[in-house]
Amino acid sequence: MPLIIDANNLLHVTGVLPPDIAGPSEVELVGLILQSRFQHEAICFVCDGPARGRQRADIGSVVFHYAGAGVTADAVIAQMVEDCTTPRRLTIVSSDRAILKHAKRRRCATIECDEFLGMVSRDYAKRTASKGRRVALVDRSTIDPLTQSQIDAWRRYFGLDEPAQLDALKRAARAGPAHQTPHDRRTPRRLD
Repeated sequence: MPLIIDANNLLHVTGVLPPDIAGPSEVELVGLILQSRFQHEAICFVCDGPARGRQRADIGSVVFHYAGAGVTADAVIAQMVEDCTTPRRLTIVSSDRAILKHAKRRRCATIECDEFLGMVSRDYAKRTASKGRRVALVDRSTIDPLTQSQIDAWRRYFGLDEPAQLDALKRAARAGPAHQTPHDRRTPRRLD
């Protein structure tokens, strides 16, 4: 069953993914989905904004569709649902009430983003438990490491070469708001 995913809604769900994979990028999220029960589905990842500087090539069975300037991903998804000749075969993944209502009117299957990420997260947990270690979302061996001159430039930029600035940075970190007052560590399950 083809999936149409509202990428921005899915990327901004909090409190569902385990800490070691929380806050993924678009590409990492797609890697996570492609290692879940949805790996054999045709997936359209609909993103707000233009494609400039973002993932353009398809990854496996995932097609990236960018709404472009002046158009929202919600409008693109609504048009895709409207144009589909067999909407009952579509599954719409979104947290936007208007999109879900429109999809249900056309008799599409719908999944809210937090529920979808919950399923993906459970699949990740099973895969991790069976392998006994964390599973990589993206092959990081293709990422070039920083050269020593780049590392030195960043250290100078942030003042990490000077002991006085390092001490001041450590003191500021210890005096931050997280260390002054207790705070609620519970994470909301859903943001409405």
